Amino acid sequence: MRTFKVALIGMLVTASLWGVSRFDFFENFERGTLDLRFRLSPTPNDADSSIILVLLDGGSMDILPWPVPRQLYSDVLSMLQDWGARAVAFDILFDLASVYSAVEDSIFGTVASVGNTAFVMALLQREGSEIPDNAILDISIDSADLDSAWFCTPPTQMIARGARIIGSTSDRQDPDGVFRSVRLLTATPEGIAPSLPVALAWLALERPDISVRDDIFTIGDNTLRTSDNCRLQLKYHGPAGTYTSVPLADLTAALNARATGQPCPVDTTMFNGAIVLIGYAAPALYDLKPTPYSPQCPGVEVLATAVDNIMNEYYIRRYSSWISLLAALAISLLAAFFLSALGRIPLGALLAALPTLLFLLVSLLLFRSGIWLETVWPAASGILTILAGGIFLFSSENRRKQEIRNAFSQYLSPDVVAQVTEHPETLVLGGDKRNMTVFFSDIRGFTGISEKLSPEELVSLINSYLTTMTDIILETGGTVDKFEGDAIIAFWGAPLRLDDHALRACSAALRCHEAHTDMNRQLAQEGYSELFTRIGLSTGDMVVGNMGSSKRFDYTVMGSTVNLGARLEGANKVYGTSIMVQQDTFRNAESEFIFRELDTIRVIGQQEPVTVYELKCRRHELTDKLESTLRDYSEALAHYRKGDFKDAERIFSGAGDPTSLIMAQRCRKIAAEYADDPGKWDGVFNLLSK
Repeated sequence: MRTFKVALIGMLVTASLWGVSRFDFFENFERGTLDLRFRLSPTPNDADSSIILVLLDGGSMDILPWPVPRQLYSDVLSMLQDWGARAVAFDILFDLASVYSAVEDSIFGTVASVGNTAFVMALLQREGSEIPDNAILDISIDSADLDSAWFCTPPTQMIARGARIIGSTSDRQDPDGVFRSVRLLTATPEGIAPSLPVALAWLALERPDISVRDDIFTIGDNTLRTSDNCRLQLKYHGPAGTYTSVPLADLTAALNARATGQPCPVDTTMFNGAIVLIGYAAPALYDLKPTPYSPQCPGVEVLATAVDNIMNEYYIRRYSSWISLLAALAISLLAAFFLSALGRIPLGALLAALPTLLFLLVSLLLFRSGIWLETVWPAASGILTILAGGIFLFSSENRRKQEIRNAFSQYLSPDVVAQVTEHPETLVLGGDKRNMTVFFSDIRGFTGISEKLSPEELVSLINSYLTTMTDIILETGGTVDKFEGDAIIAFWGAPLRLDDHALRACSAALRCHEAHTDMNRQLAQEGYSELFTRIGLSTGDMVVGNMGSSKRFDYTVMGSTVNLGARLEGANKVYGTSIMVQQDTFRNAESEFIFRELDTIRVIGQQEPVTVYELKCRRHELTDKLESTLRDYSEALAHYRKGDFKDAERIFSGAGDPTSLIMAQRCRKIAAEYADDPGKWDGVFNLLSK
């Protein structure tokens, strides 16, 4: 019976983890283990030796003029063709005419047309040029979901007409910023546009037929299994420098030697039948990308990896989630058996860890064969089964209630603690997905304030501040997650469900700032500096539950919504605001509070832009002056998003409040930054710090 109950716990743990395994928390860890598997099993000797990189590196930049003349590229391309290069691709966007002479572009295009030459274009969702005819392939598509683009930034017309094919490198990294996959095809109004790796492989394989059937990508005799949106999971062979590379300056020296009849300083035989990619490697040119092996890898080497994978059918295949589920279930049941079958629990716990360790070893061996088996949540299933089974074997119902009371009494109001204790079914241990509102606060410049105080004064000040803030949070039904120095993390909506959690959070935020007025008056009388608190609120789905071990755990929240709340607290610094919220908080609280729409931003660590608002006051507190300021700001913001920076700056400056003045200054900066190409402005401001 004991073994059966612990096995049942293991099955429940597995089912719970499977339910939340698609959240970013698990995916980020899974990607990290994927990188670790790469580093534990490099295969540099398996890299295709026929793929050669010609790099404009730092040494070449010291020697060659900048911008590099198109005539030099033409001469290098012609020389590579003479040496027998099978195909050449330029990972350089020649979208602007030559600064030296228009004749250069014409010659470049003519030389390119002689051989198998591919150029690159940037795909765009908004305004740009039409997709060129030679950027489209006749591809048979059946039930494939593709990313789409409507416009592009192609090479100049004289260069583009010499290309056998034009491919795109407009791609996205994983949420943690690492490039682990590549998009093979993109749907456009003119047809299917290949990525530059597909375009180059197509040339090197002598232009075979390409087809897509569900998730099977076929190019000639090569077949690859792709993931969503026809993406190929890359199999890197090693860190930056794995593929043979030649500095562009060396080929320039070869040109000079050729012209003067001197011996060639480059081994020309390695280019016979080679697939050549020409691109940037110098840090100053900003084409360095993080990979599982290297935090800074030339983007052209990522493309080389993709070409290698396509041509040699050597890539990563991710196993179905059902395989992970079966593995997790087997690990949990074996762990439960070993944990409960032996009389000595420490020995049982040790043996119970063996299935997890064996599973990790098997996953590494499979990876060396190109198979990606999820490891994080199945391994976590085994570990949590041991923890949960141990709790069951050593705990009684009364002790469980006491643990709940002890854990929650520090950050919940007494009334809520009583309800949780009497009705523990309202608490889902281990993780529960809910729609909630999270609260992050921090004192501006607290380090500078603390340096002026003695330890005793600092403790007294911070205790008074945290007590005031905490009382307000608890009075509005919130849960204090944790204190981190002067910072507070709290949330509304758990453990008890609250339908009006956004309203409560906004009320608490305003009350906290109102309490500062009285606190600052008293601090000024006592000779202390005033306190100014920045607050970030974020509403949405998040995972809430007890995280930790049986002896030490925290009732906390996690997920992308929580991360966004933390970023919004810091984003107040950029806008000179006090309380910043995201759009879901605004929608749920606009009936009772006045907000100002600030901007659309992209925060660090998240790819999707988010519209942010400033919480100003309760609706009945709105004054004519504030209403006028909000109206002016809204008008200026509309001009700002359209790229009409001159009118936006004028209206922002006239509004006069600190946030408007900050935006006026930004208008001047962005107008100068996009002066050459205003069409690139998409209305989204990227935050560069947390």
